[in-house]
Amino acid sequence: MTPQSHLSRQRGVSLWPILIVIIVVAALAVAGWWGWQQWLRLESDRAGLSREVSSLRETLEDQQRRQASAMATLRDQQDRFEASLAEGRAAMTDMKQGGQRLWLINEAESLASLASQRLLLTGDAAAARRLLKAADDTLARLDDPQALPARRALAVDMEKLSGALQVDVQAMVLRLGALQALVPELAVPARANPPQSDSGAEGQGAPSWWHRILGHLPVNVRHYDDKVPLPLTDTQASLVRLTLDASLQQAQLALMQGRADAYEQALAQVRGTLTQWFPADQGRVRQMRSAIDELNSSDVRQALPEIGAGLAAVRELKRKEAGQ
Repeated sequence: MTPQSHLSRQRGVSLWPILIVIIVVAALAVAGWWGWQQWLRLESDRAGLSREVSSLRETLEDQQRRQASAMATLRDQQDRFEASLAEGRAAMTDMKQGGQRLWLINEAESLASLASQRLLLTGDAAAARRLLKAADDTLARLDDPQALPARRALAVDMEKLSGALQVDVQAMVLRLGALQALVPELAVPARANPPQSDSGAEGQGAPSWWHRILGHLPVNVRHYDDKVPLPLTDTQASLVRLTLDASLQQAQLALMQGRADAYEQALAQVRGTLTQWFPADQGRVRQMRSAIDELNSSDVRQALPEIGAGLAAVRELKRKEAGQ
């Protein structure tokens, strides 16, 4: 072997380590670029979640303002009703010189008005029907054909309430309250799932060169396949639970006020919040979804009838009687 061939062979051997180093550096550069892109995507998703939380807080505050306005309206209606009752009592005191007919009509009006208010404030169809029956019995004491249209309207309202008795509104309101008590027990995902190891790689023994390179990167890339796109902080999880609680309160209020559309919309909001933010395999979540489906399947429109026709007919009878 000549000295020249020996030198060429030594040079060929010394180039392999340099080539390997170049390949490793190139692979590290590609991996670093890919990790940087993933980090930018995660930051973009986190900013989007912050905007969604801000929108959620504004929606919740708006719902609370609407609920406060509805409660103020109910209190105002109750005040007007109490004032009407006071006027009725005063009118009954003055009926001594006006005959028994007008006194009976005023009594029937007060009873029919009280039935409407009782159904509106408490949703108690049985109590409202008893009050309408008492109003009809009062008009029956007149023994006058002119009272027949008012009694007919009261009979229609009583039939509506008889159908409503098949649905226990008070039990539905209490069940919604029980679901509110379960809201703090619902677990919102607090962090992303830990990365799962590849079962095929475990069976092969040592990890591949690509996994060894990723293991030395400064960026930790995690995959999360659940419905919640990013982990939630404690404050964000509290906001989600608060939204769910507010939707249940809105459903209760709509049920007591006899607003079937608002009731169904509130239940839809509850179901949407459960689907979006809570794990589907959680026992409490399955229980609450099942309860919401049962509550939504009830014939709420039948359970919350409008019974103003009887009261309007009695007032028309009173107007005719006062005009004579």
